[in-house]
Amino acid sequence: MADVFDAEVVTLKVSEGAAYGAALQALWCWRLQCGEKVSISDLTEQFVTLNHPETATPQKDAVATYHKMQEIQDELSMSLRGVFAKHQESW
Repeated sequence: MADVFDAEVVTLKVSEGAAYGAALQALWCWRLQCGEKVSISDLTEQFVTLNHPETATPQKDAVATYHKMQEIQDELSMSLRGVFAKHQESW
């Protein structure tokens, strides 16, 4: 992901990041519904711990490769728009 997005990626200390994030969002909504003035940042600062030893940094060569592939994908997508429109009209 670091190479694809050309950004540093840090994992969480919990293994189920998506489920943990959903639980934090549910807690945030519940606390708001209870009338508390709490921000999602307040909750993440309290409950989220980063796993810095597993930080991934982008590799320049891989970033350049992904950038070129994205350019090809974008060009291909644009060139097929007319074909997709014709296909949709046939239904």
